[in-house]
Amino acid sequence: MADFDLTLDSQTADTSSAPVEAFFANVPLGMLILDEQLRVRRANDALAEMIGSGQSEWTGMPLESLMPEVAAELAPEVRRVLSTGESVRDFSFSATLPGDSSSTRQWLSAIFPIAADQSTRDLARRAIVGVVLREITSRTDALEREARRVPHREGLHGLTAALVEATTPAEVVRAAVRHATAAFAAAGTVVARCTADQAYVEILDAEGMPPDVAAEWRRFPTSAPVPLAYVTRTGQPLFLESAEDWEQHFPELAKLATDVGHTANAVVPLLVERRSVGAIGIAFTHPRRFDDDDRALAETMGRQCALALERARLLESERAARAAAVKASQQVTKFIATLSHELRSPLQGISSYTDLLELEVDGPLTAEQRRTLAHMQHALQHVLNLVGEVLSLLRAEAGHVEYALEDVPLDGMLRFVEDVTRPQCAAKHLTSEYQKPSGLVVHADPARLRQILLNLVSNAIKFTPDGGTITTRCALEGRQVRIEIRDTGPGISADQIERIFQPFIQAGHGPTSSAEGTGLGLTISREYARGMGGDLLAVSEPGVGSTFILLLPHADSAAPKP
Repeated sequence: MADFDLTLDSQTADTSSAPVEAFFANVPLGMLILDEQLRVRRANDALAEMIGSGQSEWTGMPLESLMPEVAAELAPEVRRVLSTGESVRDFSFSATLPGDSSSTRQWLSAIFPIAADQSTRDLARRAIVGVVLREITSRTDALEREARRVPHREGLHGLTAALVEATTPAEVVRAAVRHATAAFAAAGTVVARCTADQAYVEILDAEGMPPDVAAEWRRFPTSAPVPLAYVTRTGQPLFLESAEDWEQHFPELAKLATDVGHTANAVVPLLVERRSVGAIGIAFTHPRRFDDDDRALAETMGRQCALALERARLLESERAARAAAVKASQQVTKFIATLSHELRSPLQGISSYTDLLELEVDGPLTAEQRRTLAHMQHALQHVLNLVGEVLSLLRAEAGHVEYALEDVPLDGMLRFVEDVTRPQCAAKHLTSEYQKPSGLVVHADPARLRQILLNLVSNAIKFTPDGGTITTRCALEGRQVRIEIRDTGPGISADQIERIFQPFIQAGHGPTSSAEGTGLGLTISREYARGMGGDLLAVSEPGVGSTFILLLPHADSAAPKP
């Protein structure tokens, strides 16, 4: 294929080929033709637009006077092409343009020889070179940003993984300091947290800070003119890019920052639910311009660190609460054992002496003495019952009750309770209506279930006036069995329903009532019901009566036995 005719007139620098002329004029790259003195023989419009002058002004001008920095970079390569006749491809360099010396641009160029006479290969005739220039500042900046993002991403991923594993505030802070420093290739990082009263900022951990400075600034007021305090106080990020920024915003600390070697700093808040609880500061030894990526990464790390610190704080509080609960439980256990021994032993002794008196071991008793003895035995039994129920309640509330769960047929259990309480019903001429539960079976502890049912039926008998009715019925509701004990007593007002499940409160009576009983039966019964996976509820209407509802898991819905 024949070469294009690029033979140039030394005076006009015009081409003689129309296609080449069109290409030269319209190509979106800067194009130059230079002679051996680096004078411009020809330039296209694209290059003229780059430096803001018409190309007619270029002809015959030294490139050095038009584009000094570009000429300084190109000159050695142009001379090499002139002397060797070999092209230079992909030569990149940095240079500013006239009128814009503050902005360094990136260039990619190609330099190749042009023979004035294409029919000869004599190097002496190749006294003209062509230069193609392309500004690649945007592409270079993009590549540099992407290169910076790699450690950013790696640092963020590393921090995320470390924070997931951290379970204490100390582990969270150490991870934040280590990974933030690595992600930014910084001189060091510091994490600070505000005290509970918001009065002080405390440094939790620091890297890259001299020990004496770290000790001096371990704790300082939130109002102090310090970047960490400012960010903690305002909740706004702060970026100090140079010593001048320090002088402008924190003149009192500018010298200290210089002495420590922290020329630039990125300080971002630790935000929990939009509330600032501290700050994280990242220090650099040289001035640094924080672009959008830098700022976004720092703020993201701050958010992650804040959330991880809050999570670790909650875990720490939970551990402390659990330890306190264990200690309290141990104390309750000790108290129960002590109470059981210290109260039951003397009470049992008194009971034994009253039995001896009743047997007239020490001599016959008068009728009045027997009446007094009967009152003593009745009061003693009441105290023994009270002690027993208090101990049962303490065990239930402390979670020390062990349940031997098994499948319990309701019919047999309810028949037993009816037989046991029949004499009490007969004494008050009460009617007992019992509806057979049709083969219903609950998953429960038989002893605890028996105690609950006896408490409920005994309460119903106690508060139902003579001639009333007590009804027992059962039904299957979903995966639970519903057992109802209904009476025709005075009823309970709606605002008192929950009070009757409190200790020492009896249905329809206050804690000072003289009614028979301890007022603990319903409290213990509800604790037992919930301990077996059920519940105990009550509904009532004054003047009509009350219904106590015991809910227990149906045997078929219980977890399979191992």
